[in-house]
Amino acid sequence: MIFWLLAFVAVLWCGMGIHTFWSLRGATILRANQPASSPASFPKVSIIVAARNEEEALPAAVESMLALEYPDYEIVLVDDDSRDRTGAIADEWAGKPAARGRLKVLHNKQLPPDWHGKVHALHLAANAASGEWILATDADVVFHPSILRVAMSCALERGVQLLSIIPELEFGSFWERVVLPAFAFLISSLFPLHRVNDPRSSRALAAGAFILMKREDFNALGGYARLRKVLIEDLRLAELFKRHGRRIYLAASRGLYHTRMYSSCGEMFEGLSRSAFEGSGFSVSKTLGAVFLANLLAVFPWVAPMARILRDLRSGEAAVHDPALFVALLTCALASLVYMPFIRFLRAPAQYVFALPLATLFYSCVAISSAFAGVIGGGVPWKGRHYRAPVE
Repeated sequence: MIFWLLAFVAVLWCGMGIHTFWSLRGATILRANQPASSPASFPKVSIIVAARNEEEALPAAVESMLALEYPDYEIVLVDDDSRDRTGAIADEWAGKPAARGRLKVLHNKQLPPDWHGKVHALHLAANAASGEWILATDADVVFHPSILRVAMSCALERGVQLLSIIPELEFGSFWERVVLPAFAFLISSLFPLHRVNDPRSSRALAAGAFILMKREDFNALGGYARLRKVLIEDLRLAELFKRHGRRIYLAASRGLYHTRMYSSCGEMFEGLSRSAFEGSGFSVSKTLGAVFLANLLAVFPWVAPMARILRDLRSGEAAVHDPALFVALLTCALASLVYMPFIRFLRAPAQYVFALPLATLFYSCVAISSAFAGVIGGGVPWKGRHYRAPVE
């Protein structure tokens, strides 16, 4: 029984390898200072930022935004009722000569009962913006000066109404190196890049750290007011654009911008749990099914050979003649081979390819915790607020 189950998992990993190769074919990687055809005149862009408790990351983010090599842009930053010095830091930067009148800071102290926090702050920023295009980004990113010029050139060349760029990730701890590459692998498996960029496919995805969208289409679709009750606004925004016939495009990046998504293991657990249950459509059965499948694929092949070796040692049999052990090791090799490109692309140390089982167990706890908090707990916590999931 174990032998055939492992053989089945090995076949699944072969299929995932083919699927990964297919999904990434033709992927676009935008690079800093890359040659790009420039339009006669660049449209004005409003960069909107929702900042809540970001005092450590905000200075570098604002400094990089003010250094952009783009002729016409503004920054609208909303301090979303921060409990640290985020608002004061934003005001200090707005008063510096480097801001040149580009940076406008809004201070929001109230969250309406029918809104979620980040999307409400982005809504306030979008309402105060005046650009023909809107760039929604985060308060913990660091931009290369050329990013806005490169992104706008790409959007205009491709005739898209929404362009999103995946950031390069910084890893500051062991757990970030373990979990975040595996999370990227999961997202790419669920949202094949080739299908995301195919207007004939319904699959949609955007990276919340960089979403450049045409304001006319954004307003016509109802803007953030239409997404007031969601936590994963980046995904829902991409789905909204694509569902209503707008073209979207998702590209990777090299040297354009980077971010450290989470500053601690606890923050990473909370951040991933924020979106896990909503990402399953608020379905407990889908959450548990996904957890079972993930552990079957990524944990079982590693546990099985250890269990077989221990069993054979106790019985005095020669483990090398155990066919189940051979298939288990083959399955582990296949899993590592498929996962390695993500490790290398994200520039994590190569040995972290063997941490996939640990990452799977971590995210399994995240998903179960997210479902529990959303259904019967006090709500999913995020940056000092709790959000109860609307389970039907």
